[in-house]
Amino acid sequence: MKEPTYEVVGKIERYDERDNVFAREALEPGSPKEVEYHRRHPELVEVDREIGAFIQAKRDRSESGWKKAYYQGAFTPIAHLGLPDCVDGVPLSPEVGKSPAENSRIVKALALHLGADLAGVGPLREEWVYSHRGVLPYFPDQQPNPPLFDGMPEHYAGKRYGDEIEVSHANAIAMAFAQDFDTMKAGPGEASDLEVGRVYAKSALVASQVARFIRTLGYSARAHHLRNYGVLVVPVAVDCGLGELARCGYMISSKYGANTRLSCVTTDMPLAHDEPADIGVQDFCNKCLKCARTCPANAIPTGDKIEVNGTLRYKADAEKCLLYWAKVGAACMICQTVCPWSKPPTAFHRAVAWTAANVPASRRALVALDDVFYGSKFKQKPKPIWVP
Repeated sequence: MKEPTYEVVGKIERYDERDNVFAREALEPGSPKEVEYHRRHPELVEVDREIGAFIQAKRDRSESGWKKAYYQGAFTPIAHLGLPDCVDGVPLSPEVGKSPAENSRIVKALALHLGADLAGVGPLREEWVYSHRGVLPYFPDQQPNPPLFDGMPEHYAGKRYGDEIEVSHANAIAMAFAQDFDTMKAGPGEASDLEVGRVYAKSALVASQVARFIRTLGYSARAHHLRNYGVLVVPVAVDCGLGELARCGYMISSKYGANTRLSCVTTDMPLAHDEPADIGVQDFCNKCLKCARTCPANAIPTGDKIEVNGTLRYKADAEKCLLYWAKVGAACMICQTVCPWSKPPTAFHRAVAWTAANVPASRRALVALDDVFYGSKFKQKPKPIWVP
């Protein structure tokens, strides 16, 4: 079995979700959680409050009913798919299954039929499981309310902020969902917010459906998506063969580039693993730099990889990225769309992607040609007709 193309150079410590920028922005100033966290990280107080003000404004802002409607319509309903009995639960029957290879074939085909654009199966490394819960939602006092909510499975981890997370599954099913390229090219604004939310909602629903399907066959399974993660989905997807970790911090796949959102299901169902992908992204990112050159926040490094928690990789600056979102008032995603791999999957693009993956000597020329045909900078397209 091939190894993934990221380099492990030391001990990987499990990541505490409380350190995630989206966990930190939700800390209410003066609350016990905020006081305790910033007692340990006083250097983050100022930037966390800046980011928090932006996110809270997006949730509550009243200066524009349209902007609020796009954001709320895209993101709020997904929260219901994060309930513990939706993402997790007990197996519902004695085990029913086939060989690991046949099980993998079936669950991947099901994921694709339900709406995933890519699906792969691989191992779940313990290092990719969050160590502690940090991001909403929390369920400290949630009471069952059948039939809408059955309650929390006894083994459910992460009821409260700061709870330890344990996911004991050996296998993962990773899924990627493509964003509409033209909508994302409209640039930061209502259109990008809605498209990101639309794809996240789709990814959450499919992950929850696949997990429920597996539990009904008698195996343990947990969905991981925007509204209830237990694992780091990018390295899980890389381990499952969907693509490679790129300079911008996203995963790049041969078919869709960086222009996808991810979810996954972890399970103890016997599954055959896919080979990790090697399409030349590590060398390509070293020669390209387009995401770094066009990032308006200068959040993507132009230099070499560095050691980050035991792995050698490019380290994007999440704070700079989110503060730029605050400045423009919407999700940015320019890096996802300018990536030369992120083009609509036409026959021409598939041929170019094959060349980039299989002919290393062509990569610098392909980057230059991408600048010629698509521009060296981000070119904003008109807003969709449903944005006034």
